[in-house]
Amino acid sequence: MNEPSRRSSGEASGTGPDEQAVSLLSPEFEEDPVGALARLREKAPLVRVGYPGGQRVWLMTRSEEIRAVLSDPRFVVDVTRVPGHEGPSITEQMIAALDLSDELRDSFGANLALEDGQSHARLRRFLAPAFTLRRIKALRPRIEEMSAPLLAALVRKGSGDLLHEYAAPLTSGVICELIGIDEADRPQIQRWMSEYANANADFTASLQGLSGYTRQLIERRRAEPADDTISTLVHAVNADGDRLSEADITSLVVNLVNAAYHAMNDFILNAVLILEDNPDQLALIRARPEALPHAVEELMRIAPSIPNAGPRYATEDMEVAGIPICQGDILTGSLHSANFDPRFFPRPEQCDVERVVKPGESHLSFGSGPHRCIGAALANLEGEVALDHLLIRHEGLEVAVRRSELKYREVIPGGARLLTSFPVRL
Repeated sequence: MNEPSRRSSGEASGTGPDEQAVSLLSPEFEEDPVGALARLREKAPLVRVGYPGGQRVWLMTRSEEIRAVLSDPRFVVDVTRVPGHEGPSITEQMIAALDLSDELRDSFGANLALEDGQSHARLRRFLAPAFTLRRIKALRPRIEEMSAPLLAALVRKGSGDLLHEYAAPLTSGVICELIGIDEADRPQIQRWMSEYANANADFTASLQGLSGYTRQLIERRRAEPADDTISTLVHAVNADGDRLSEADITSLVVNLVNAAYHAMNDFILNAVLILEDNPDQLALIRARPEALPHAVEELMRIAPSIPNAGPRYATEDMEVAGIPICQGDILTGSLHSANFDPRFFPRPEQCDVERVVKPGESHLSFGSGPHRCIGAALANLEGEVALDHLLIRHEGLEVAVRRSELKYREVIPGGARLLTSFPVRL
């Protein structure tokens, strides 16, 4: 990425100031997202797209540029780090539109996705002990213990809703287990999490309920510590004597719980769809169950739960893929497009559970660089257990409706589309 000549970013690479930005809300991106993104990817490494709030954003479509930008400290997620910037960020505009109280705004405060540099590293250091590989591996027996009765109940019925009767209670149970939420409280936590991303529910009430519960849990763990993440966050002190505030811990917990819940629900359901559509690949996994961890990587590539990286702001003038970027320009990356980039993945539209990729060239569903998802290992483990139980140990599961009958909801325009139900026969 070299230094460009100074010019308006709207004039770059043949994209004039009056040229209409691509709309990711157009029907082609809903009907055939892989094909539509492929056409954008071959058109240019960066294209102008419209974003919520009316802003024009550079969308990166190729894996190489996305990896580079996500690892480049000259691009930040906190717009206040851009010299001379005035006005709110895209994220701040979205939060402002929710019209939350000051107390509820704190629920978005300590968020790994919204911090850069030392402030980001500080939060990550406090969270890191909860996500060590040793601790995640130790959760496997408990995840299997939670999964087995959920599947058994569905099998006894012979049919049901895989989202509400299996995926949702499993994924909420796993993240609650890791954080230290008491088992008796988990059904209510699941209800709040379900409402959190549901446009038809009372978002404010669910956020208020989850935040309030977390503050009460902090007080309980402050008085009586346990072997869980919430206790670690409450009592942790770093080398400088720094502690997390109650608002910091509340925000971290609320964001972790919701991210883990919705992303993993989405992955489990879409992985079942992919393998049902590729019976030869399912047969390979059943023949060699030990290859399941490797297969989960391929399924994560094909079905990213988060389609786009969060906005990045350029702190100086530069070039990306030969296109001049001006200080203050906004870039985002299509993780979905990157995962189907033929420059990294031969025959990208083919599901190949035996696919081998070079080190450093895996999928971008967990992001890349300093902001790579801290829960990636947990997500992979949950995916392995769920698919092992649903499709390997039990071979009779099938989707009970046509693909066209599956119902989705959009969390934000142009963002993740989440299934609202998933009828199956067993």
